[in-house]
Amino acid sequence: RRVLFRSITLSSASASMALPLRESPADGVSRFVLEYWLPVAIWLIIISLFSTDAFSSGESSRILLPILRFLFPSMTSSEMNSWHMVIRKAGHVTEYFVLGWLTFRVFRRAQPSVATAAALTMTFVLAAAISDEVHQLLTLNRTGSPVDVGYDCAGAVLAAWGLTVRAQKPAK
Repeated sequence: RRVLFRSITLSSASASMALPLRESPADGVSRFVLEYWLPVAIWLIIISLFSTDAFSSGESSRILLPILRFLFPSMTSSEMNSWHMVIRKAGHVTEYFVLGWLTFRVFRRAQPSVATAAALTMTFVLAAAISDEVHQLLTLNRTGSPVDVGYDCAGAVLAAWGLTVRAQKPAK
């Protein structure tokens, strides 16, 4: 186990000396929140921003379709629209892969069991994915979809699986 220290300087007329003080439990909690939960919270805010009308299919097509036309000039409109959808769904998987990775870090730090950390990660991500789709139902140009929850969870499964395999490898 790691013991963290702070130092305090005591001054007197003749001398000053530094005394190590143990980190208080509250400092450990604060550090845990800052190092582990804050990145999760920031990423959830980013996901929430991606769920706004500014990132609807109509808006992203204004950016992605010209890029696809430039890169693949012989592609038909139907093919471009299909690739636009593939890119958007890959965005779901990627967003929630990152959330799964960040969340697994939190639960793995708090739980010695890799299986428990993975299960907690999937539960957390499922709740986040459902709330994200509900949020989209409340916007003008977006729709919530259970299929998108599946894409979201697929990203988290990939992250949890990779981190579980990594955690179970013996240290070299």
